[in-house]
Amino acid sequence: MPVPNASQIESLGKRAMQGAGLTGEDAPKLAKAMAELFNQVLTMFCSMTQVLPGMPAVVDPTSGSGSTTGPGLLLPPPAGGPAASQIEAIANSTLRDAGLEGEAIPALAKVLGSACEVGLSLFCAQVMVAPGITIAGFTTVAPGRLM
Repeated sequence: MPVPNASQIESLGKRAMQGAGLTGEDAPKLAKAMAELFNQVLTMFCSMTQVLPGMPAVVDPTSGSGSTTGPGLLLPPPAGGPAASQIEAIANSTLRDAGLEGEAIPALAKVLGSACEVGLSLFCAQVMVAPGITIAGFTTVAPGRLM
């Protein structure tokens, strides 16, 4: 499944902000900036994360073929995804690109960076790679699914 695009995330963000009672002239700008940020962070996460070594598998020693038999863990940030400091820099620029200004922008960017890293870490702690990945030549040859 591909990463949702920024416009998909923005519509969800606008609804969530309205539901929380966050209104004002800059609320749409904030929703847009956060959507851009979350799209970029998820894209970075998908390109950086890895399955940790140690996923159980059954492999025929002669042919080197088989499949994984147990779940695998994802490598959490900062090694397996963007760190808070990386996200903070992106958040700062997306907030400013959306037309948001003020002395609190750096603090908001810092909060968004930390929140994104924590969210990705929790995702990695709760979601595993499903067993059943095909192995050929002692190497996985098919994509895995998350469970």
